[in-house]
Amino acid sequence: MMVQYKIGERISIIVPRPEPNFDRACDVAYRMALMRFGGDDCGHLNNVEDSERSTDSVEVEFKSYRHSGGMGGQAMVYTFEAWVERYEDEV
Repeated sequence: MMVQYKIGERISIIVPRPEPNFDRACDVAYRMALMRFGGDDCGHLNNVEDSERSTDSVEVEFKSYRHSGGMGGQAMVYTFEAWVERYEDEV
């Protein structure tokens, strides 16, 4: 069964990286958000309830960065928040 998200429902996206690289983490977070929302090649968001291709946009916002290290090595973890925003034309 597929998860159905609602417009405006925020989800957490966690991106572990082997090296500090903010740009790559942002790209990965956006791709992960598209996958979670069921984005396809035509712009449909199949896992979002009542999604409309012409007015909906996937939004991703950076929340935090954690870099930890010790004798066992280092770990970088980026946290993002993602949601689908509806932008309707004003008449």
